[in-house]
Amino acid sequence: MTTHPQAPAQPFSFNRVQRMGSTSLRRLVTVSPGMCGPTKALAACVGDWTWEAVSDACGLDVFNARDGQGRPAYLSFYYYRITSGASFHPKQLTFGDRLEVQSQVFDAGRRGVLTLHRLRRTADFEDNDSTEPFGLDEAYTRHRDDCIYIENLNLWVSRGGSHTNVGLVHSPPVGFDHTVLPKLPEAHSPRSLCSQARSQSAFPDPIRDTWPSSGPEYVVERAVDITHDVNGAGLLHFASFFAIAEQAQLGQWLALGRSGRSFLNRVIHDARICYFGNADPETTLRLRMRTVHRPDDPAEERTSFVIDDISTDRTIAVAAFRHSS
Repeated sequence: MTTHPQAPAQPFSFNRVQRMGSTSLRRLVTVSPGMCGPTKALAACVGDWTWEAVSDACGLDVFNARDGQGRPAYLSFYYYRITSGASFHPKQLTFGDRLEVQSQVFDAGRRGVLTLHRLRRTADFEDNDSTEPFGLDEAYTRHRDDCIYIENLNLWVSRGGSHTNVGLVHSPPVGFDHTVLPKLPEAHSPRSLCSQARSQSAFPDPIRDTWPSSGPEYVVERAVDITHDVNGAGLLHFASFFAIAEQAQLGQWLALGRSGRSFLNRVIHDARICYFGNADPETTLRLRMRTVHRPDDPAEERTSFVIDDISTDRTIAVAAFRHSS
């Protein structure tokens, strides 16, 4: 006789969400195949959590927001940063891992919001040792080595009455009230950093500027891949920029005589992108890269990226990765 295991009395829960305050959420998450592996996968998943957290904190359906003219208003990503310690970093995420994810939303002015996420491994879903949101001191100056921190600065944009992705306009949606959010101290705002990145076409980094080069500047052109890079609104997906940058970095990596396996195993300690614009799907991008290494430990490197839209001669993003192999 064939027997079958008895079905559980209750459906198995892979994720849970609870409020920790009026502008903070706590998630207990099971890592699924679609959110681990490439950096893009994690970035996209956390980006969705950002929209959900902002919707909850502001009482506004971010996914269906519209401006005063009835146009779709998108909570676009202007600045995205992932940082991690040595004991827990994105490359360690794998199927079935249990995470506690805390998300906090802050006022970043009339046209945007800043959201902070902290990801921490937990043994199971009965873990209740985090009853208060993490503090800003921890997020900006006292990182825990067992956590991944992700910072998103988002600005509201709409298409300016046409179908092109060039020349998006700032356009907060009807019903968005930034004053219900706690104010982010100016000392923690990344706006000044992004302004410097725009004017210098690079994030300021005094350390990088003193380290020796790992090779010549690497330049590659890449057509936008409409099967991978474009989201459901017809825009270049913010998370695709991580894949675009890493694909170019892999080319440089191989050109230096390194293996694909070593690239896959490298540890990204800090990855940040500032987005200055979007591009149309038929565009060709030019990526310019410079990699330097720590003088006393060549395995630790910093790579800066400039991403240009060739058709309009615009710099649409800059990025910087700190990584070790």
